[in-house]
Amino acid sequence: MITRQRIGTISSLAFPISIALGSNLMMSVIDLAMVGRLGNNAIAAVALASFSNMLVLACVGGVSPAIQGLVARRAGEGSGEPRCLPLNGGLLLVLMLGIPLTILCYWLSPFFFSLISPGTELTRIGVPFLRVLYLGIIASGVNLSFRGYWASIGKPSVYMSIGLFMDCLNILLNYALIFGHFGAPALGAMGAAVSTVIALYTGVVINGAIGHVRFKKDGFLSARPGRPLLMRLVKLSVPAATQEFFFSAGYLVFFWLVGQVGTEELAAANVLIRLTMVLVVLAMSLGVASATLVAKSAGEGDTAGAAQWGWDTGKVGVAVITLLGIPLFVFPRFFLSLFLPDPHTISMAVIPLQLTAATTGIMSVVYIFAFTLFSVGDGNRVMMVSFSTQWLFFLPMVWFVGPYLHYGLLPIWLVHMAYGGLATALITAVWADGKWKKIKI
Repeated sequence: MITRQRIGTISSLAFPISIALGSNLMMSVIDLAMVGRLGNNAIAAVALASFSNMLVLACVGGVSPAIQGLVARRAGEGSGEPRCLPLNGGLLLVLMLGIPLTILCYWLSPFFFSLISPGTELTRIGVPFLRVLYLGIIASGVNLSFRGYWASIGKPSVYMSIGLFMDCLNILLNYALIFGHFGAPALGAMGAAVSTVIALYTGVVINGAIGHVRFKKDGFLSARPGRPLLMRLVKLSVPAATQEFFFSAGYLVFFWLVGQVGTEELAAANVLIRLTMVLVVLAMSLGVASATLVAKSAGEGDTAGAAQWGWDTGKVGVAVITLLGIPLFVFPRFFLSLFLPDPHTISMAVIPLQLTAATTGIMSVVYIFAFTLFSVGDGNRVMMVSFSTQWLFFLPMVWFVGPYLHYGLLPIWLVHMAYGGLATALITAVWADGKWKKIKI
C-alpha cells in the first residue's frame, strides 16, 4: 500500500517536472493551434516537420537520462567527484554531435521532406519550417542535459521556472511572427519555428547563467570529464537515443501512411497525437522523478526500495492520468475544435480521442518504467521492445488497414491503441523481472 508520504515525495519531484515538460509541449501545441488557423495543409506540414525534427533530436536527447542516472547514483554512493562532472560531459557530447547534425540536416532537409510529404503544397510549407527547427538542435540538447541535472539533484523547480519563461516568450513571438503583429513580418507557419528556436536558445542562456552562479564550486564548466566518464555517458545514452530515434522515425512513417489515406486524416491524426502527449507529459515527468528516486536508492545499495519507488510511481501515474483524461472523454469536440477548423475533420477524430482519454492512464506506465530503466542502465531491453512493437507490429498493421484496405482513421487508431497496450505489457514485464538491479553504472 502506497503511503501519503511516498506520494508526497514522488509529487514533489514530478509536479515541477510536469509543469516544465508541459511547458515544452505547450510550445508545440500553441504552434499547432495558431498554425491551425492557416488550414489543414499547414497543420499537416507542421506535423511532418515536427516529427522530422524529433527524429534528429533523439541523437542528442539520450544524454538527459544518462546525466540524471549518473548524478543521482553518485549521490547515493556518497561519491566525492565534482557534482557537475556528468553535466559537463553531457554538454560536451551535445556539442560534438549537434554541430555536424545541424549542418547536415539543414542541407538535406528539402530532399528528406520531399520523401515523406504526400503533396507539393505540404513540401512548400514544411521545408522552411523544418530548416529553422534544425537550427535549434544544439539548444534542445543543452536544455535536456540541464533537465537531467536539475532533476537528479532534487531541484526540478528551477527547470520548471525556465520552461515557463520560455513558453511565455514563445507565445508572444508566435503571435508576432505568424500573423505579423507588433510590426513583425507575417511569416506564416515558419514564424512558429522561428519563435520556438529563439525560446530554446533563451533557455540555454538562462540555464548557463544559473549554472555559472550556483555551481561554480561544483565544477560547472571547469571540471574536465575524462574519457572513461564520456564512454560511460555514451553507453547510457545510446540505447535511449536509439529508441527515441526509431520511435520518432516510426511516427514519421505513421504520418506518411496516414497521409496516403487523406489530408484530413493526417491533420486529425496530428492533433490526436498532440492531445495524447498532453496526457503523456505527466507520465514522462513521473518517469523522471522515478529515475532519480530509483537511481539514488540503488546507489545506496537498497535495490528492493528502488524497485518499490518504481511501482509506487506507476500507481500514481495510472490514477492521476486517468482522472486527467475525463474532460477529453466527455468534451472531445470542444478540445478538437481548438486545433481543427473543419467540422468533418473534427467528427472523424471524436471516437479516437475518447478511446485515448479512456486508456492513457493505464498505458502511462510504459513511459514511467522505460525512462527509469534507461537511467539505471537497462536501456537495451527497452530499445528492443520499443523497436519490435512499433516496426514489426504497429506500422505494418497501419499500412494494412490504412493505405491497403482504405478503412479510414478509426481502424488505424484502434491499431494504435493495440500497439500501446502491447508495449505497456512488455515494458512492465521488463521492470518486474528485476534484472536491472544487477547493473552497475
